[in-house]
Amino acid sequence: MQLHPIVYVPDPYAERAFYEAFGFERTYEGDEFPDFLAIRHGEAVIGLSRASEGRPAYTGGLRWQLEVGTAAEIERIADVCRAQGFDHETLVEEGGDRFRVPIVRVTAPSGTVVWFEGPNSI
Repeated sequence: MQLHPIVYVPDPYAERAFYEAFGFERTYEGDEFPDFLAIRHGEAVIGLSRASEGRPAYTGGLRWQLEVGTAAEIERIADVCRAQGFDHETLVEEGGDRFRVPIVRVTAPSGTVVWFEGPNSI
């Protein structure tokens, strides 16, 4: 079983372009489902559907937390944010003496907060 969330967003094309900047690939766009797109990164697939009156954009504080493998990848994510002009923040999240990870926090066009989480340095 795989989880394939569908997120209702104001502009699926802007949302797709945002995620493509971070290496997501296009996996679906077709005439049979207008204003619905799907993107993929590895095994993760996310549907992006245009919000409507009957299916409003989700505004309940959704946060994607995406794990990246190396500190160099975290730097690359921050570089992408700077190059694209994305509002972002780089921080280190700490949990006692067993948990210290670098995070780049960026907001997608839909308002969804995306955390790119690097490896634990402890």
